[in-house]
Amino acid sequence: MKNKKVIGLDLSLCKTGWAILEGKTILDIGIIKSAPDGDRPIEEYWRLDNIVFEIGKIVDKYSPKIAVIENLAFLAKGTSLTQLAGLSYFVRKLLIGENIPFYLVAPTTLKRFATGSGKGEKDHMLLNAYKEFGIEGIDNNEADAAFLALLGSMIIGTTKPEFKYQEETLELIKKQNE
Repeated sequence: MKNKKVIGLDLSLCKTGWAILEGKTILDIGIIKSAPDGDRPIEEYWRLDNIVFEIGKIVDKYSPKIAVIENLAFLAKGTSLTQLAGLSYFVRKLLIGENIPFYLVAPTTLKRFATGSGKGEKDHMLLNAYKEFGIEGIDNNEADAAFLALLGSMIIGTTKPEFKYQEETLELIKKQNE
């Protein structure tokens, strides 16, 4: 298997986290920042389109084998939920167009994978990102994206789970995304 790169995406309207991993090595990591530019539907569309465009540039640069995306939180409400759903589907369309398979991971499942508990607080995620990858000074969205990409590395078999809860999470994600 020559392409072992994976992209993890923590989609957000304000700060989308992304990470590119090869095995357990972070090749690149960052945030795509976005702010509303008005309340009209067309302005919402252009905001989402810009986030997808930036993700597209990352995909073009690294050509990941797969993508792992944090799925929508069931507690999100109102206009934000609609916009996040739109963003999620625009990103999926981009990935399909690039022939990149994607896996969806519920927020609580991601927390369990990274911390052993589905209730992982942001500080706990950051601490575990430091322990796992040796990175500090990152945003919680980047930490989430890094763990999503690590899960992807396990899906394609370039890394193995270290803990029972990671193994269980990996099997769950594979089953849910068959």
